[in-house]
This record gives sequence, structure tokens and C-alpha cells, in this order.
Amino acid sequence: ILLLNREVGSGAWNLPSMAEGQKHAKGLHIKSPLVKSFEISSRHPYDVYLKLDNIQIPGSFKIRGIGHLCSQMAAQRSDVNFVSSSGGNAGLAASYAGHVLGKPVHVFVPSTTPQTMIDLMKGYNATVTVSGSVWNEANEAAVAYCQANNGGVLAHPYEHPLIWEGHSTVVDEIYEDLGRRRPAAIVCCVGGGGLLLGVMTGLSRYPDWKDVPIIAMETHGANCLSQGLKAGKVVRLPAITSVAKSLGSLVICEEVLKRAPQFTLISREVSDEQVLSACHQFARDHRYVVEPACGATLSAVYNNVIESLCDEGILPKNLSGPVVLLVCGGANTIGLPYS
Repeated sequence: ILLLNREVGSGAWNLPSMAEGQKHAKGLHIKSPLVKSFEISSRHPYDVYLKLDNIQIPGSFKIRGIGHLCSQMAAQRSDVNFVSSSGGNAGLAASYAGHVLGKPVHVFVPSTTPQTMIDLMKGYNATVTVSGSVWNEANEAAVAYCQANNGGVLAHPYEHPLIWEGHSTVVDEIYEDLGRRRPAAIVCCVGGGGLLLGVMTGLSRYPDWKDVPIIAMETHGANCLSQGLKAGKVVRLPAITSVAKSLGSLVICEEVLKRAPQFTLISREVSDEQVLSACHQFARDHRYVVEPACGATLSAVYNNVIESLCDEGILPKNLSGPVVLLVCGGANTIGLPYS
């Protein structure tokens, strides 16, 4: 068994050989478009650019990190099979990755996962088991299953350096497409912290971008980052009470709190009502339907979070570069009030 996690009793990560794996890894994500939103920009005194990861084949940014991890491990071992836990999008990305790589996938999901998401995973020939009422409980079941079955690789939805390295490609693409024009801020939503760590990893590669503000958006009731930053340590939420279920990690990845002082990290929360309104307006403006989790990101411009940060002096009054929104997407959009 190989658990893609820290060795027991050690602070070190158990990593495969990156150089060897990259020789054979298949690229599982597509380079998504970075486009200026004329509709949103016209309402603000700054330009708004959209990084459209909602058009990734499994429906979200998750395929960047999970696809990278699965590709690396498949290059290391021909007998590999993947075990994942997910409220939806991470499991769907793992299912797609396994399907493309020709490797078995077993996904553990909480009872809140819609049947439509389970069917999508099964459509990629994944085995799906419902366990627990929240993601953390499903993850515990996935770990136990992996420990009891030799040959399984536990692909955590967000807590592994290979995941962060895969997600960091979003920054590489933005850097290339902006022609090195420095953004005023990069906005992303935060659940467990995988995408945020990917942004941090990517910015670290470019000295002229290292201090670009990262605006980390959460919802009330799914705010483990905000709580962790305030406490200065990982805080476990008692429950997820937000409509943005894809942000539903009870704890933030500890690595986020370790790296936070190295970056210009700005944490903000919005309400479920603001998230749903932002998703509705985005669908009207751009004909894309995204999950409420993505609506947390969109709320930065649709609910004037950027203007508030400028008024508070946290961001400059006059933004010289574009605000880049990471439109993370999400496949669980059936039945939403704006779909």
C-alpha cells in the first residue's frame, strides 16, 4: 500500500521520483482560456479577467492536481489503483484520471453527494461507496480501505505536494497569457486549501509576482481558513452549514497556515445569498452555470468585495492591473435555482 501522505511519525512527505514520473506522465488537464470579461469590467474601475477552469473535461480545476498526482503514480507503478474521497469534484477528477490512464478507481463519498455526481463517477467506470455524512468521514473510510488493501494509492483531494504542483499550472498559464503583466489580485475560493496552495506554489516561481495579493473567498458556514487564520492554528468546524458544499472541509490544510505569512493573503467571507446571486449573474453575463463554491470567487466582483478592500486600504485605490478570477467550475449544478 502507498498512502500519499506524510510518513507516520515524520514531518516529511513520501514522494515518488518527480523527474522519472514526468518522463511518462500524460497531461490530463487542458490549458483553459484566460479572457477579459467586458460585462463585469464595465461595472468596475478595473479590468476583470476570467480563468475558465469550469471548461475542464471533468468540470472543475480539480483535474489539474489530481490528474498530475495520478499520472505521476501511474508512471511509477503499472499495478497502481487509486482510492479517493470526495464530495463530488475531486472524486470525479480521480475517476476521469483513472479512466484515461486505464487504472481502477474507488471513490468514497458522503451521503450528501447527489446521485447525479455518483452516476458521473460511475460513468468513468469508478466504484463508488457512500460513507459518512461529511467529507471528513468519507475520507476516513477511504484511508481505512486503503490500509486494508495492498496496491491502493490514496489520492487525497487536496493535501499533497503533487496536488499543489498540478494546481500551480494555473499560475503558469496566467503568467504566459498576461504577457507578464502583473495582476492586481488573484481571487480563488477555498475549501481544504489545495487550489490556494497551488496558487502559492505557482507565484513562488515568479519573483516579480510573489507578492501579488491572493484573495481567498469562503462562505459563512464553510470558513475553516478564516477561522484558522484568526486562531493561528488549524480549527475544526463543528459542521458545514453553507450551500457551497464543495467548500465543505471541516479543517484547512495545515500547510496553508505555514505558508500564509510568505504571501499577501487576504481572507474574506460572503453569505450563501451573495454566492447564489453571483452565480445567477455570472450565468446571465457569460452563459456558464457553476457551483455555489465557485460563486464565492465570483462574489469578489459581483458583491463589491474588491471595492471594499480598496476603501479599507488593503488594496490600492487605483488598481493598475487586472483582477483575475479563478473560475473553478464544479459539476454539481443540476437543480440549482439559477441553472
